[in-house]
Amino acid sequence: MKLSALKGELAFTALFAAVGIYWTGSSLKLPIWSGFAPDSGFLPLVYGILLTALSIGIGAMLLASQGEAAEREPLAKPLMILAGLAACVGAGSVIGFLVPLFAMMFFLYAYVERLPMLRSALVSAGTTAALVLVFEQWLQIPLPLTPWGF
Repeated sequence: MKLSALKGELAFTALFAAVGIYWTGSSLKLPIWSGFAPDSGFLPLVYGILLTALSIGIGAMLLASQGEAAEREPLAKPLMILAGLAACVGAGSVIGFLVPLFAMMFFLYAYVERLPMLRSALVSAGTTAALVLVFEQWLQIPLPLTPWGF
């Protein structure tokens, strides 16, 4: 890895670690636990600790592999994932939850990951059905419906 790229990536991980430390410190000013349930400071504390720990871990991995020539993954794949997610979120408010979620997962499996079409369709349908089962049936949380009522 080039030295300038390594410095930039280390600076980026240090920035995230600093944000995680700040987040953790800020959450300690809030109540963490209230009676039998977590309070408003619990999740920021957990997320701050996780962000800090993951940033330190990635920084250590970067330092350990500084002598190796690391190949970078092309930028096209993360951009396709981001585009699929953005389309799913944008379409969700118009046509409900089920169709955009199924379409996004099918796109990710079939086009981005290049899995067989049948397997992509089955896994997408199964995951969508499992989410509907968990949220609609078990947790009694209504999901946005399609214009067709499902």
